[in-house]
Amino acid sequence: MTEAMQRDMRSKTEPLIHAIRAHEQGARDWSFSGIAARMNRLYDQLNNEFFAGKLPKALISIGPDLIMRYGYYHVGRDGIGAKHRIHLNSRHFGRSESEVGVTLLHEMIHVYQHLFGHVGHRHRYHNREFADIAATVGFEAEVGTGVTKQVSGWLSTKLDQLGFSAFDEMIPDLQAEPIRKPVRKVMWKCICGQEVWVEKGECLDAVCKTCHSAFERPEELMDPKEEIDLAVATAA
Repeated sequence: MTEAMQRDMRSKTEPLIHAIRAHEQGARDWSFSGIAARMNRLYDQLNNEFFAGKLPKALISIGPDLIMRYGYYHVGRDGIGAKHRIHLNSRHFGRSESEVGVTLLHEMIHVYQHLFGHVGHRHRYHNREFADIAATVGFEAEVGTGVTKQVSGWLSTKLDQLGFSAFDEMIPDLQAEPIRKPVRKVMWKCICGQEVWVEKGECLDAVCKTCHSAFERPEELMDPKEEIDLAVATAA
């Protein structure tokens, strides 16, 4: 099989995506049905405008998520076996339609990279290639974090032409919530098993009131499962 044939197979839209798109549009008792239809339409328009129609249609899911992110691209197959799922966090739909459109475009770059580009590693997922592609489609993204630093006037104009205003909220009167970064904490224990969670990187100088032993962070406790993300706990 040639490389061109392999690319064609990777970028082919699966029938499941068409079915879910139709279901979303027809689910009149779902509060995000109209928004989903708009976002699916915008995805196709941006695909043709910036990616020469190379991207397969994506499954766009909508709903509340961690406050720390506007959306995400699910790598591989999701819980129902669908590929190329983009999730948009409805908790941030107090932002303008244009800003949500930029979030969709951001995730579309991830789709493109996974199919045709070079994906950054875990700690630099938003690599230089991501930032370069973002610049070509009209916004400046910070290497490393992926934070949108600036949106060009011509991209804002294009989104406005496609029906996504910079002045109208995605959901009118919804309070816009700011992005809050996670507070990561790790566990320290004493001899009797009491637990204390301390911000990662900080040292704890304290004694347990029960067994009077010092709280410690020994090597056997250095389990990544013990590290928690308070943003997960507070945003759920």
